[in-house]
Amino acid sequence: MQSGAARPRLYNSMLEHFLISQIFSFFLIFCRVGSGIMVLPGYGETYVSANIRLCFALMVTLVLTPVLGPAMPPLPPSNTILFLMVANEILIGIFIGTICKTIIAVTHIAGAIFSVQAGVSSAVIFDVNQSSQGSIVGNFFGIITIVLLFSTNLHYMMLRGITESYTVFPVGKLPPLGDFASTIAHITSDTFTTAVQISAPVLITGTLLFLGAGIISRLMPTIQVFFVLVAPQLMVGFFIFITTFSAIMLFYMEFYKDRIMAIMGYLK
Repeated sequence: MQSGAARPRLYNSMLEHFLISQIFSFFLIFCRVGSGIMVLPGYGETYVSANIRLCFALMVTLVLTPVLGPAMPPLPPSNTILFLMVANEILIGIFIGTICKTIIAVTHIAGAIFSVQAGVSSAVIFDVNQSSQGSIVGNFFGIITIVLLFSTNLHYMMLRGITESYTVFPVGKLPPLGDFASTIAHITSDTFTTAVQISAPVLITGTLLFLGAGIISRLMPTIQVFFVLVAPQLMVGFFIFITTFSAIMLFYMEFYKDRIMAIMGYLK
């Protein structure tokens, strides 16, 4: 009788332990995936509903739990250890999302340079991608970039980067903060360099235009050259923008793909 009564309690204990471990694994995976999706471009934009982002993160976590669940550590005995594990997972997710978000900022910087050289830098609107005031050209670049990312299926690579991160950053171990800082600094440097390369045509034409205007103002001081220069500046700036737009976006998409592939190689 005692052995028969003890058997249901043993089964209940095993079932309870199994459910707790599964819930804990789901929670840990959600911390990294959810924090990454919160920052990723396209997924974490302000115009995307918070409920949609939450449901999407839960859905991705539900898909990854059977695959990554066996690699998750058991429930720690201390609340302090649990807090550190959760903080590490959130930090890693934000790190991956921040890298992808920083690469997207190339188009916003290039758009700001275009606006200055074309004489429309004072025309600013609310940038939905950066959640702040931005130039019209930069806002246009940002929206087109998000559309191209999803139309060329590069958004899958961002999600894959979060999944592949478990091979390099195991759960329960402190992440390499020094490598994090070095990677972000390197990506930021590449971002500004690429933005200048993208806006090189309008920078060159703008410099030549202002150089000619300066020479004319020295030869004819009575003429308000920079007032007369507004119309040619607008026409030349937008002509360069229209003629180089396709090449700029192709160059940027290759840059984004190369940087994401480099990150994926680092994560592997």
